[in-house]
Amino acid sequence: MSRDSGRAGGTYLAGWLFADLLLVIVLVVLGSEVPAAAPDPHPSPTATPTATATPTAAPVPSRGTSPTPSDTARPGGLDPVTVSVGVRLDPDALIAGRPSETAELTRQVNEEIKRYAGRTAAFVMVFGTVRSGGSVDTGRSDAYATAVARQLPQAAPRFFPPYSEKIIRGYHDSGQAIPSGTARIELFFLLS
Repeated sequence: MSRDSGRAGGTYLAGWLFADLLLVIVLVVLGSEVPAAAPDPHPSPTATPTATATPTAAPVPSRGTSPTPSDTARPGGLDPVTVSVGVRLDPDALIAGRPSETAELTRQVNEEIKRYAGRTAAFVMVFGTVRSGGSVDTGRSDAYATAVARQLPQAAPRFFPPYSEKIIRGYHDSGQAIPSGTARIELFFLLS
């Protein structure tokens, strides 16, 4: 094998490396684009000069004007400040769908969310803890958290969004100080 054949392969690989780097740069630039501002729904009329009109200076807004709602609107999205509420139930009874435990979940959830009246949860994470022999049983903890998550929209339909694993999700919580049967419900609200 000659030296020239090795160089051709190196040039070939350098070309692919250059193409990959160019693709990464394009993706970074496109990902960092700031969306264009929405057009003003109430544009101010603009004067068009005519042969008989004399140009005038644009009017200066008075200092006493207040900003319009579009000037003060915040961007949409989830509020970064989350709220956590908790319930304690019999995990096995709730997983089995026992009506008395479902009713107790409804009672506890409605008691906990009273202070957030008028708001609606946009995204919910439920962290369940079930212990077996002193240690956390992650399988049962996941099943318990999922059972709580599935019941939340029925417990408070005006507060929680309809159930979907994309927006209400159950997870296990393996914290050492958390008692068995605890479900911590982490609430994310929309920015208002």
